[in-house]
Amino acid sequence: MNKNIINKRYKLGILGGMGPLATAKLYERIVNLTDAKNDQDHIEMCILNNCTIPDRTKAIFENGESPVEKLQEGVNQLIEIGCENFIVPCNTAHYFKDKYIQNDKINFIDMIEETIKYIKENFYGLKVCVLATIGTVMSNIYGKDKEVNINYPCEFTQKEVMEIIYQTKAGFDMFDKLQTIVSSEKYDVYLLACTELSIYKDRLEGNVIDAMDVLAIKAIEKCGKRVKKID
Repeated sequence: MNKNIINKRYKLGILGGMGPLATAKLYERIVNLTDAKNDQDHIEMCILNNCTIPDRTKAIFENGESPVEKLQEGVNQLIEIGCENFIVPCNTAHYFKDKYIQNDKINFIDMIEETIKYIKENFYGLKVCVLATIGTVMSNIYGKDKEVNINYPCEFTQKEVMEIIYQTKAGFDMFDKLQTIVSSEKYDVYLLACTELSIYKDRLEGNVIDAMDVLAIKAIEKCGKRVKKID
């Protein structure tokens, strides 16, 4: 690796590839949400698009290959490149975070923790339905804080959510099916807790929280930049 690249300090690293389109969308949101008047006002960042990281949900529930080694490898690469902070645009990957965040050479901005804080501050006491992979749902990574009223879809709806996620990964537009789910008035608010679902955020109608948006805003703030005010 070029030593000039190694010695350069990046404010932010994105450990991506889970999936690639969601990674690209997160980068776009960080850029769009940064209050910048010129190129120099934006965050210096590095994107590691590691598409070889094994499926997180299959690793949790189907005895699939563990993603931990590849995740740790990615963190080490971001450290070597010189990133001060890093984010992971995959909710389910946070299930393994204690196994691949093992040093103090880089600061991890936790999407789950930041989203829970956001819900407490803005939707305290309301019924929040988490739309995510079965790995995120069954591991209950959003429901560990009992101060938040976290709920999950019924079995039938969860199967539909999984279809939306995997079909989106395959390049299909599943907006209509997702819109039908979030249009239900069974819950006060729906949390998009899979970055494939986040892709549809700007088109959805209804009371929706997007974990990717929360992560983008927190990354901007923790990298010392200002978040753009949106009317």
